[in-house]
Amino acid sequence: MAAQNEIMLNGAPYRLAEPCSVSRLLELLNMNGKPVVVEHNGSALLPQDFSRITISPGDRVEIISIVAGG
Repeated sequence: MAAQNEIMLNGAPYRLAEPCSVSRLLELLNMNGKPVVVEHNGSALLPQDFSRITISPGDRVEIISIVAGG
C-alpha cells in the first residue's frame, strides 16, 4: 500500500508534499520546458494538459525525456 502523499514515478516511490499538477511535478524535477512524454495512470498526456491534470497519492507517473540524435 502506498504511503501518504506517495506516487510511483518511473517505477519508484516518490513523495509529494501535496497533490500537484503535472506541470508542477516537472518543475520540482527540474524538467519544466524540456521535451518529455508523460503517462499518468496508463494514459499518455498531451503537453497542453499538463497544467490541468492533478497528480494525487497512489498515482503512477512515467516521464520520458525526448532526446534528438543523429
